[in-house]
Amino acid sequence: MVDLLQALDTHREAILLGEIGALLHMFGKCSSEFLIANSLKGGAKDSHQDLKHLPTLTPHLKNTMLRNAFSFILDNHGETLAGDFTDFITKYKRDKPDCILLCLFNTCHRMTSADEKGVVRRNQSIQDMWISTPFGHQAHRIDLDDVEKMRNQMDRQLGNAFQSYLSGINSIQELHEQVIRILKPCLSIALGETRLPANDVTLWAQSHGVASLYKPVLATLAMGFDPCPRKPNSNDFDYNNVRWRLFGIGWNGLGFIQRGRKPSDILSRQEILRDIGRDIQSLLEIRYPVGNRFYVDINGLFFTFPGLGDDEAVDLVKQLAPELVRIVRNSSQDEIWPFFTLSKPHRTLTVITKEMDVRNQIASVPKVSSFLSVDQDAEGRRESLLVGGPAMAGPAKGQDICPVCQVRSKMVREEACDTCEKRRSGRQRNWQANRNEQTIWVDEVADKNNRIALLTLRFDLSRWLSGEWLTTHLSQTFSDWFDSERMKRVLNNNQQRQKLEGIVSPVTPTKEAITNILGHVGTGDVTRDVGFKTAALNTFFEDVKAAESKNEPNYIVAFLENFRGRINDSPGYNMTAENLATAVFTQNPSPARLARIWEETKTFLDNWLAGIKDELLVVRHERLGFTTTAAIPGVHEGQTYRIAVPNLLPSPLVVLCLNKSARDYLTVESLKNFRFKQEGDRYLSGLPAVQCALEENGIQSWLDEATGMQTAAKTSSTVVQRDEFRVEPYLPFIVLVRSPVYYQVLLPADRIPDVLRLLLAHASERFCLVEGKLPLHVGLLVSKRKFPLYALIGGGRQVLDNPFFQNGISEIPWWSMSDQANNPFYGQYPSRAPDEGGHNLADLDQVDVAKRFWLTPGYFDFDFLGSTADIHRLSYELNEEGQPVRPFISYGHIAPRPFYLHRLKTLFDIWDPLTTHLGSTQRHHLEEAMTTKLEQWKTIKDNSISVFNSFAKAVLHNSFGNRWKELNEKKRDLLERSAEDGLLLEALERFQHVLKGDTSNE
Repeated sequence: MVDLLQALDTHREAILLGEIGALLHMFGKCSSEFLIANSLKGGAKDSHQDLKHLPTLTPHLKNTMLRNAFSFILDNHGETLAGDFTDFITKYKRDKPDCILLCLFNTCHRMTSADEKGVVRRNQSIQDMWISTPFGHQAHRIDLDDVEKMRNQMDRQLGNAFQSYLSGINSIQELHEQVIRILKPCLSIALGETRLPANDVTLWAQSHGVASLYKPVLATLAMGFDPCPRKPNSNDFDYNNVRWRLFGIGWNGLGFIQRGRKPSDILSRQEILRDIGRDIQSLLEIRYPVGNRFYVDINGLFFTFPGLGDDEAVDLVKQLAPELVRIVRNSSQDEIWPFFTLSKPHRTLTVITKEMDVRNQIASVPKVSSFLSVDQDAEGRRESLLVGGPAMAGPAKGQDICPVCQVRSKMVREEACDTCEKRRSGRQRNWQANRNEQTIWVDEVADKNNRIALLTLRFDLSRWLSGEWLTTHLSQTFSDWFDSERMKRVLNNNQQRQKLEGIVSPVTPTKEAITNILGHVGTGDVTRDVGFKTAALNTFFEDVKAAESKNEPNYIVAFLENFRGRINDSPGYNMTAENLATAVFTQNPSPARLARIWEETKTFLDNWLAGIKDELLVVRHERLGFTTTAAIPGVHEGQTYRIAVPNLLPSPLVVLCLNKSARDYLTVESLKNFRFKQEGDRYLSGLPAVQCALEENGIQSWLDEATGMQTAAKTSSTVVQRDEFRVEPYLPFIVLVRSPVYYQVLLPADRIPDVLRLLLAHASERFCLVEGKLPLHVGLLVSKRKFPLYALIGGGRQVLDNPFFQNGISEIPWWSMSDQANNPFYGQYPSRAPDEGGHNLADLDQVDVAKRFWLTPGYFDFDFLGSTADIHRLSYELNEEGQPVRPFISYGHIAPRPFYLHRLKTLFDIWDPLTTHLGSTQRHHLEEAMTTKLEQWKTIKDNSISVFNSFAKAVLHNSFGNRWKELNEKKRDLLERSAEDGLLLEALERFQHVLKGDTSNE
C-alpha cells in the first residue's frame, strides 16, 4: 500500500499555501469601491482583482519563496504558478488562468460561487445594502466606512503574518491559523455577491468554500493521482468534471451526553465532544490536509475529501483511521466508538443529507469496532472493518460498573469511577470561575412549584442541505429576465424575435414560456441554428454567455453540458426543459450556501438563548454564600450537603462546600420557595428568609447529599457568622446539548410561557419568508426537580423524533404573506411533493391562502413526567389521515398531540381570556365537564362528535356567564373552535397541570 499520509505530510506546506491563496483571492471585494460598482446606480469600477487593495501584503505575495513552495509533481514534472502568488487574485476568473493549478482553482471558484450561474439579478442600493440569511432575513446592513477600516486592518495584519512566515519565525501551520483568524471575522460581514437574492453568501463563506474544494484537489495531486478525468480524445484535463467526496466521522453523541447523571457530567461531555472535533479538524485540515470541515453537529463531523476512485479513497481512510480512532477513544476514555462514512464522488455536496441519514442510522446501533461505510452508487454501500474494539475489562471483586459512563469499573461504595469524578470536579472548577453565568445545579433551576422544564428544539435541515427547498427560491425573476438588455437585443432583432414567437407566442415573462424556450434552445440538437439558440440562451444570463464557435471554451454544447452536470452528474442523465428551467431560475446549492444554512440555524438558536438571558432574565436569580464560625468535621470541598435549619420551610437546604477550610458555603438550589416564620404570622420568603433563618437559628444537622449519611459534624447547632453573608446572581438555566440542529435547555417551568413566546417571535422575524418550509420541532417535558436527569434527557430525545415528522403535507398556508408579497424571490411554493431532484419550476406558484401547497411544518408536543414509566407515553403513530398522533394522549375521540408549532400561539391566545375572565375553580370545572363527557362518549360514533361540539359550546357559555358577551366575536369563535379540536383542553392541561398555571392575568 502506498504511504498516502507521507505524501500529504511532505506536501503539507504546498497544500496549505494553496488554501491560503484561495482564502485571499477575492480580498478586494471587501472594499467600498467593489460595493459601489455593483450597487444600483454604480459610480465606481469593480477593481477587486487589483492589487491596490493589498498594499502591505502584495510585496510578500510576490516573494518567489511562496511560488517555489507551492509546487506539485504532475505527469513526471513540476507544476507551479506561471507567475507569483498574486496570480490567485489577478488571474482566477474566466479565461485568465494560465497554468494547471489555476485552471483547477478556477473550477473550484465556479462551483462554490453563489453567482456562478451568472443569471440576471437585482442590484441593491449602496445606501441600503444588506447581507441576508439563506432564509431571506436581512441580517446585517453594510457600512462602507467599516468595510474600508476592516480591509486596511486585515492588510496590515496579513502583511505582518506573511513577513513572520517568510523570515522563518513562524511555521506554515502558524501562518494558516493567523490568516483564518484575521480574515474570518471581517469577511463574514462583507459580500462576495451584492445582487439579490445572492446576498445571502458572505465573502468569508464564499472564500472558505472555494478553499474547501481546492484543498482536496491539491491533496489529490500531492498523493500522485489525477485531479480530474482526462478528455477522451486528448491528454488534457476535463476541468468541468472535478469531483469531491464527503468524509464523515460519526458517533452516538446524544447517547454519550445522555449517560450523564448530573449537569456537571453532561457539560463535561459536551466539552469532550468539542475537544474531539477540534483535534480531528487539526488532523484532517493541518497535519494531513485532505479537506476542510463542511458540517458538524453533536454526532460527528463531515469533511470535503478528494474525489479519488473507490480503492484509492478507501486506502486513504484506512491510513487515517487509526489516528482518528485514537483521538476519539483517548479523549473519551473509550466511551465513544467512532465509525466512518464516505460518499461517492460528486460535483456538488448536496449528498450531505444522504450521508447524515446513513451516519445517524449507524450511530443508533451499539458497536465497538470502527468500520467504514462507502457509497458505491448502484451497488449500494460497502462496509469494511478498519480498527478493532478496545479491550473491555470487567469489574474486579468489590467493584461494579460505573452508572455514569457504563464502561469503567468503580468501587461499590463510590458514586462514580475516578474518571467521571474527575470530569465532574473539573466542570465544577470551570463553573467556579464564572458563577454569575448559567448554573450547573438542577436544584437552582427549579421554580417555586419545585418543577423543572426541558425544552428540546430540533431543526430538520434535510430538505435544505439536499438543495430541495432551494429549488423553490427564485434566483432571478421572470420579469427581470424579460427586461434584461440581452433579451431586448433579441426582441429588437426581427429575425430572432420571429423565431422566439415560433416557439411561444406571445413571448411573455411566464414560467410556461420560459420552459418552452429553454426546451427548444437548450435540449436536443443545439447545434442546429446555433446562432439563434446561443443568443436566446444567453438572455437568461448576465455574467456568462454561451458561444456559437466550437473553438470557444464556452461553446454552447460544453456550456449546456456543464449545466447538465450541475443538475445531475449521473452519466445516463438527459437534461429536460423543466429541469433546465428550474436550474436557471432557482437558487444554487453551492457549498458556501449549504454551510450558511446550518450556520444560520446555529446562530438563531444561540440568539434565542441570548434573548432568554438578556430579555427574560434581566433580574437574575440569586444564591446566598455564608461562613460558619468553625470548620465542619467530615465535610469536604466540592461536595454538596443537605442542611437542616430550624423553622426554615421547606427543609432541608442544599449547600456546596467551597474550600478545604470547610467554613465557606454556597446555596445551590432555588431560594424562591423558602419561608421563615417570624413573630406572629409574619413570614419572610426567598433569599431574605434563608439568610434570616441562618442568622437566628444556625444549622441543626448536615447530611451528605450523595449518600444521605450524617456527616461527622457535632450534634449541636452550627453557628453562622452574621457579617459574612454574600449574595451573588446567576442564570437559572442549563444548556445540556448545543448543536446547529439540536438544542436541549433546562429551565424553570414557570418561565416556559415567556421562553416559548420569545422563540415564536424570533422564528417569525428570521424565518417569515420560508414559513412552511423550515421545520422547527419543539418538545417540552416538565418534571419535579428530583426526576432522574438522564431519563429526562432521554425523554427529550424521544419527543418528535420519528420519521413521520419529516413528511410533507398538503395544507392551506396559515401565515401572513405580506413579507412574501413584497419579496419576489421567496414567495413561490410547490403544489406537490418533490421529485428525486427537488421541486420543479413548473409546480411552483405564488403562495395564496386560497390554494393548498406542499409544506413541511414544525410540530410541538409537551407532557409532565411523574415517573420514568411516563416516558413510554412519548411514542407516535399515524392516524387515518396520515398525520402523526400520540395514542397515549387523547380526549375521547380527540387526539390533539402533537400539533403544528404555529398553533402554539393559538394556545396562548386561548389562555388569555380563560385567565382574564375565569377563576381557577371555574377553569377546572370547565375542564372536568368536557373531559368527562368525552370519556363517556369515547366508544360512541355516528353523530357523537356533532353532539359533543354543541355540548362544548354550551359549557363554554355557561362557564363565562354574562362575561361571554364581553368577548369579541374573534375570541368567542376561537374558544368554540378550540373546544372542538382539543386545543382548549390542551391549554388547560398545559398551563394548569404541566406548568402549574400561568395566572399572571388574574
